[in-house]
Formats: sequence, C-alpha cells, structure tokens
Amino acid sequence: MIDGHVRGARFHRTRAKSLLLAFAALAFVLQGALLSPSLFAQQTERGKELGKRVKCMCGGCNDSATGCNHTGGSFSGPCDTAKGMQKEIDERVARNESDDLTLQAFVQEYGPTALIVPPARGFNIAAWVTPVVVPLIAFVLVWVVVRRWRQKATLATASGPEIPAEFLARAKRETGRDYDE
Repeated sequence: MIDGHVRGARFHRTRAKSLLLAFAALAFVLQGALLSPSLFAQQTERGKELGKRVKCMCGGCNDSATGCNHTGGSFSGPCDTAKGMQKEIDERVARNESDDLTLQAFVQEYGPTALIVPPARGFNIAAWVTPVVVPLIAFVLVWVVVRRWRQKATLATASGPEIPAEFLARAKRETGRDYDE
C-alpha cells in the first residue's frame, strides 16, 4: 500500500510538472505572438495610407510597403523588408510625426525611389507631363502641316512645249480624224 501511495504521488508530481511545462511553453508562444511586430503592423488607418505611399525596397517586387505580398513557394505574404518598413511607419505615427516628415525619412534612407509617386517638383513634373504633352504637340503639328499642304495643292494646268504644225497635220492624216485645237 505504501508502494502504491508513492507511485500515485510520483504520478501526480510528474503530471503537475508536465502541465506546468506545457503552460509555460504556451505562455512563451503567446507572448512571442502578441509582441510580434507583424501583428501590430499597420493597425492605424494613417499608417496604412502612409504604407501605400512608400515602395517596398526588398528588390523582389514593385509593391507598396503595405501591399507587398510575395506569392508562391514556401513563403507567401509581406517580406521582412516590408514588415520592417511598416513597423517604422507605425512607430512614427505613434510619435505623431507628420506624413511629410515620415516620407522624407524614407527618402533619406532609400533615395527618391522609395516613394510610389514622386513629389511634383522639378524634373519629376517633366517626367509626368512629357508622355502626354509631346504626342499632343506632335499630333497638332502634323495636322497643321497636312492642312497647309492641302491648301497649297492646286491642280496645275497641263502645259508643255508647243507642238509644231507639221506634226499635228501628220497626226490628222494618219488617224483620219479632224481635231480642233
């Protein structure tokens, strides 16, 4: 009976240790999941909007930091670069930095290609306007040139060197017809 009592106590201690270990492992996993930056990434609407204006700089896509989604293979979802950019955006939003200051920080770190839509200043304006304006100007220019050509194109009268009378008389004789001049 003492032997059975010892076995029962040992069983309860082992079971208690197993439950305690399982609970500690579960708490560790939940803590990691709750504190993970990917779960907190882009929780604010302002953070989402700023993330759409910044390009993911991973080099594998041309998406925004918010829209980065690598599909296929064993990995699907935002890359680590996009997650880091989203985290930085959220930190700046939490510090209540202005949108321009946040975007400027990304431009300083990654260069002007970090922005999905570059600012409308200097050369950037020319880069946006030129593809629209140049074909319109070319169309108008071609239209004007064609109109001028059509106005200048008048029918010319048929003229040429004077035909000698003896050639005309010979032609009349050979054809047997009389033509008025």
